[in-house]
Amino acid sequence: MIAAAVAGALAVLLWPSRDGGHAASAALDDSRADATATVDEAATALALVAAALRSGVGAVEALEAVAEVDLGPAGRELAVVAAAHRWGRPTDEAWAYVGAGWAAAAVAWHAAHSAGAAPAGLLSAAAVRMRAEESRRVEAVVQRAGVLLVLPLGACFLPGFVATTVAPVVLHLLGGVAR
Repeated sequence: MIAAAVAGALAVLLWPSRDGGHAASAALDDSRADATATVDEAATALALVAAALRSGVGAVEALEAVAEVDLGPAGRELAVVAAAHRWGRPTDEAWAYVGAGWAAAAVAWHAAHSAGAAPAGLLSAAAVRMRAEESRRVEAVVQRAGVLLVLPLGACFLPGFVATTVAPVVLHLLGGVAR
């Protein structure tokens, strides 16, 4: 079991990031030092917390372990939640210290804590739900952009259509009536 936990931690550290580098190189990027975690980052961090919980680590220890290996905003926010738990803050208050993007995680954590159940399954489901909701949100924004593009296109092409098609026909008909 310890070997599996060590292998999992090494995999997280050595897993290449989207920019082609390793996760450890993210510490060199200070451009997002004060940023909040994106939905994808939060969902990935939740999946890692769930994996740590399934390996037998305690709840707060799982949050701290993921915060230690995730050098981005999600890791910093999980460290805040873990610290709040260590200070004895209630579950709702601990998750209130991070952004609204963690709402699904807070609900899953609170439900597991209230029921006395292991939160791993609920956190995994919350991560899937967060990604699905973000996907629907992005799709709606793209569809709205398509609709909004019609307005300037109409404003640009309608006068040209009237000037090149409708106006000559009307002038031709008026010329025929004047004779």
